[in-house]
Amino acid sequence: MFKTDARRYRRISLNLPARIVINATDEYEGRLLNISPGDMALICDATVMVGDAAVISIDGLDVIESTVARTFPDGFATSFLLSKRRRTLLIEQLMLRANPDFADGLGDRRTSPRHRKGNSRTVCRLEDGSSLFVKIIDTAVNGVSVDAPRKPDVGSTIHVGRRMGVIMRHTARGFVVAYDTQTTQTGQDKILRAV
Repeated sequence: MFKTDARRYRRISLNLPARIVINATDEYEGRLLNISPGDMALICDATVMVGDAAVISIDGLDVIESTVARTFPDGFATSFLLSKRRRTLLIEQLMLRANPDFADGLGDRRTSPRHRKGNSRTVCRLEDGSSLFVKIIDTAVNGVSVDAPRKPDVGSTIHVGRRMGVIMRHTARGFVVAYDTQTTQTGQDKILRAV
C-alpha cells in the first residue's frame, strides 16, 4: 500500500469517525484507516498537499496535531506533532485497543464513581520506607489514580496519605492504587468500639 513498511511504530487498523481541519480553514469528515503512535492514514474526500497542517479529532481517542506526509487516491497520511507525554498517553490508548483481551474489564473495574482533583498533592510511603510525592488525578472511595515521577512495582503495598492500598496497575502518568478495605474496615471498627 505504501512505499515502505520500515516504520518506526507498528500501525493498528481502526475504523473510527474523524473530523479533520486542514490549514486551520477547511473542515472535513473522514474515517481513520490505521494509526500508530507516530502517524495515521485517513480516508477522506479532501484536497490536501504534502506539508499541509492537519488537526484531527478522532472519536474515542484524541485531538492530534499533524502534518500531511503523503497522499493516496482516497485519502492521506499524516505525521504527528506530539509532546513526549501526549505520545505516551496515545501509546497506552492504542495498546488497549490493539489488545482487547488484555483491556477487557479495565473500564469496568471501578465500582464507585471517580472524582477529578485539581492540583491536589500528597505523600506516599512505600514498602521500603521511602517517600514519594505524587499529584492526585482522581479519587474514589475504594482507590486513587496518581501522577508520579516513578512507578513502584504492581502488587506492592503503599500508603497514600493515611490510607493503605495496593498498586493495581501502571498508567502513562503514574499508577492506580486500590485501597485495602480490610485495613480501612479494621480502623473503622476500632473507632466504633472506642465511641
